[in-house]
Amino acid sequence: MGNNISSTTTSIATAGIDSYVSELGDIEYERSLSSARFMKTICGRHKEGLVVVKIFIKPTPGLSLSNVVKALQEEKEALSEVPNAFPYQRIIETEKAGYIIRQYFFSSLYDRISTRPFLNCIEKKWITYQILCGVHDAHTRGIYHGDIKTENIFVTSWNWDNPADFSFFFDTSSRRTCYLAPERFYKPGSEIDRRKSELEFGEKDAEVFLEGTPIFSLAQLFKYRSGEYDPSIYLDKIEDEDMKVMVKHMINVDPSQRYTAEQYLQEWYTY
Repeated sequence: MGNNISSTTTSIATAGIDSYVSELGDIEYERSLSSARFMKTICGRHKEGLVVVKIFIKPTPGLSLSNVVKALQEEKEALSEVPNAFPYQRIIETEKAGYIIRQYFFSSLYDRISTRPFLNCIEKKWITYQILCGVHDAHTRGIYHGDIKTENIFVTSWNWDNPADFSFFFDTSSRRTCYLAPERFYKPGSEIDRRKSELEFGEKDAEVFLEGTPIFSLAQLFKYRSGEYDPSIYLDKIEDEDMKVMVKHMINVDPSQRYTAEQYLQEWYTY
């Protein structure tokens, strides 16, 4: 089924993605952001500002996405009162496509790390604290991000953070970094405790404190899982001792030794 959808979608898309955007009525096509086979992502112009529109083109007109729309609406409502999370704001299904829409942010955390003026230690702590709060608040509502990485965390000019694009892990950056906990590679029938997936958060934290240097590629993660790789060569460069200890605790290869987001807040961010 996946091959059929991919090949059909590619041929349909040649008609022009702006024709699908015109279905929305109040959004004008601005430019393409990415053109993957599964979903097309564009920047659009709304009367209130720029928006990101992700478009799933139906392989056959009339295909129902009602279950997906319902799940996304429930996620949106659950996260509506979380100050450090940014769910999709509009979920729309038409005869030809499905659309998920959110505000456009000019800077991701990945961008901010390498932009002057560079972040100082206090700002880095403030950013990681906000994200951990957002993760905790989402977890208490039964929502798990699934793809925490610096590209999916958006930062305002006053360093307010918004984890967005709640999804499953997918390498959209082509940086060959891997933000997956080792136990996420599991056999059919196995279960994982998604509350303990803080290893992904620790990887993101390390990248913040190491000025954008990632600590895991996919190959390194497999070696780390089997005890053949030690990221301490990078982690020991983190100057703040408390943050270094926290990150090392977060990336423990044994998920039973990691804390939940709430426990990390209580242990490292209680003043």
